[in-house]
Amino acid sequence: MKNRLILISFAFLLLPLVGSAQENSFTFKASRVLMDSTWDKNSEPIVSGIIEYYKPEMDRLMQQVIGHTDYEMRSGRPESLLSNFAADAMLEYAQKIDNKRVDFSLTNFGGLRASMPKGEVRRFDVFSIFPFENYLVIVDLPGTAVRQLFESFAQNRPEAFSHNIQLEIKGGMLKDVLLEGEQIDLTRTYRVATIDFLLDGGDNVRALKAATNVTQTGILLRDAILYIIEGITSNNKKITSSITKRVIIED
Repeated sequence: MKNRLILISFAFLLLPLVGSAQENSFTFKASRVLMDSTWDKNSEPIVSGIIEYYKPEMDRLMQQVIGHTDYEMRSGRPESLLSNFAADAMLEYAQKIDNKRVDFSLTNFGGLRASMPKGEVRRFDVFSIFPFENYLVIVDLPGTAVRQLFESFAQNRPEAFSHNIQLEIKGGMLKDVLLEGEQIDLTRTYRVATIDFLLDGGDNVRALKAATNVTQTGILLRDAILYIIEGITSNNKKITSSITKRVIIED
């Protein structure tokens, strides 16, 4: 009973505030705060100890050179050296683990957060490019949904996809889309390698929600890219990419 009286009294105290909330006006002031070493002055000793214990080995792994390039690779729409490399590497990896049944691959430009440098490529560089914990998934997608996918790219903005797709856009509408030089078969089901972020509707890619089957590989996109790069290096080759005109835009 006593607790109930306290709650009732508290409610009555709030009534004037609720009633006058709409009459109040507020002003806000914001400023940028630089996150630098000045914030470390009150660091937790235990946490600092854990970091110092693992830091030498982590630095060694992150600074390890895993490949070489002859030019810098940057990301940008409608296609770029970096986005083409990422999508093609994703397709290659997915086909390795799915007995080459994967038809094409798809990832997003928003997931590419840095450039691949010219010269030595370190493990750290790959973590910088792919910082998100995006997992590779392989989905079965009806031909009608594949068509809708590229229609949405034409009307909004294209994401990154593999070299065997050619998308033609005219006046903000889909003019044509070819897979391996052939029209999309609306009666067929296609195997698509993508990331769980897009599968969940990220970046407004809603056509993937029509997937009839989803294979969770349990592999991070970043790890798949590392695997492909290490394979290239082990064959004494350099990391390469090219602009293949997989996206053609007409006014």
